Formats: sequence, C-alpha cells, structure tokens
Amino acid sequence: MQQTKFIGFVFISSVLMCGFATESGKVVQAQRPIRPTPLLRAKCVDSGAGSVREQDLDVSIGKAVYSTQFYLGPGYRSASITCNIKPSDSPLPIFQTLNLGFGMRDNDIKSPGVAVRVYLDGKPSETRTVAPTQQTSLSVDVRNVNNVAIEAVCSSQTQYCDRVYFFTAALQR
Repeated sequence: MQQTKFIGFVFISSVLMCGFATESGKVVQAQRPIRPTPLLRAKCVDSGAGSVREQDLDVSIGKAVYSTQFYLGPGYRSASITCNIKPSDSPLPIFQTLNLGFGMRDNDIKSPGVAVRVYLDGKPSETRTVAPTQQTSLSVDVRNVNNVAIEAVCSSQTQYCDRVYFFTAALQR
C-alpha cells in the first residue's frame, strides 16, 4: 500500500513539474524582444548625386569605435538613399520606429559639416547636422510610412564634405 502511494506521489509530482516547465517556457518565450530589422534589408535605391555604399567598416568617431553599415558621401553636393519599408501586399504597418545613429570620422577633421535629413513619404521629418568627430542619433515614427529617404547635404558649396557613416539604421516592429 505504501509503495502504491509513493508511486502515485512521484507520478503526480512529475505531471505537475512538466506543467510548470511548459508554462514557464511560454512566459519566457512571450517576453523575448523582437529583433530590429536592418534598414538596408528593405528595397533601397541610391537617389542622390553623391556616393552611397553599403560597407561594414570599423571607424573612429569622437574617440570611440563604431561598426558601420553604410555611408553617404555628399562630396560637394549631396547623397541620399531611399527605401521602401512597407511591402505592397501588407495592409497594416509593419514597422513602428526607424532608429538611426551616424557621425563623421575623427580623421576627416578638415571637412565641413553635413546636414542629415530624413524624409517620410517625400516630406521632411528630421534634420541633424554633424561635423568631424561628432556622432548623433535619432528615432523616427514610421507607423504610417511607405518610403523613407535619408539625405546628406554638404554645408559648403566650395569645400568637399567627407562621408557620414551610419552605425545604426534599424526598423523596430
């Protein structure tokens, strides 16, 4: 009789432990954050006079190392990239926020500053100006947006502007 009670106790305990393990697994899974999507995974095109290049490169900005994803080289004028972030077969917004982090390298010290402008469906949204050794970041609401454009405009008409390196360019769901 005692052996039967012991086996029953072990069986019931095992069933309960399996139930708790399954439930705790669901809780952990539900709390896992959704990874951001790189902007360059969208359909993007070079849309300016200057250079745009996807390039994984480590650069020094403000005496700190950043791993870059791409750069905009405005030269004497401007460079820009335009990306379609909402597929035509999706009726609902896919992304909520575009996070950008960018700056100019420490060794481009003679370059004039560059204005980085963000356009949402062709309309101006945000502008940040960076100079050599400076970095900045911004977040833009893209919930009801189909296309995002990022433009780097040289602040001088007579001096060559160096590249703006983007170390963050991610869409958050």
